Amino acid sequence: MLQATGTRYVIRPVELRMESAGGIVLKSTEDTQLAEIVSVGSRVEDALPLGTKIVVNWNHTVPVKHENDALWIIESAAVAAVYEEKV
Repeated sequence: MLQATGTRYVIRPVELRMESAGGIVLKSTEDTQLAEIVSVGSRVEDALPLGTKIVVNWNHTVPVKHENDALWIIESAAVAAVYEEKV
């Protein structure tokens, strides 16, 4: 796995999936603004835990291809919000 350094996170885009009342799985047709944290730098203050879903401005990210996995690097200060699903 790619390890974040300093005040950065390594993130992976998250595809939104919704289910209709009839059980049909619907995928979002819009570009997602959500990502999941897969690595946290050692100097991130108030670090979010791995697996946290965040809202991302993709203009503030650096794309990286690692072991056939599309990942992005983002500064912790560029995280716009934490996404929490309704239960």
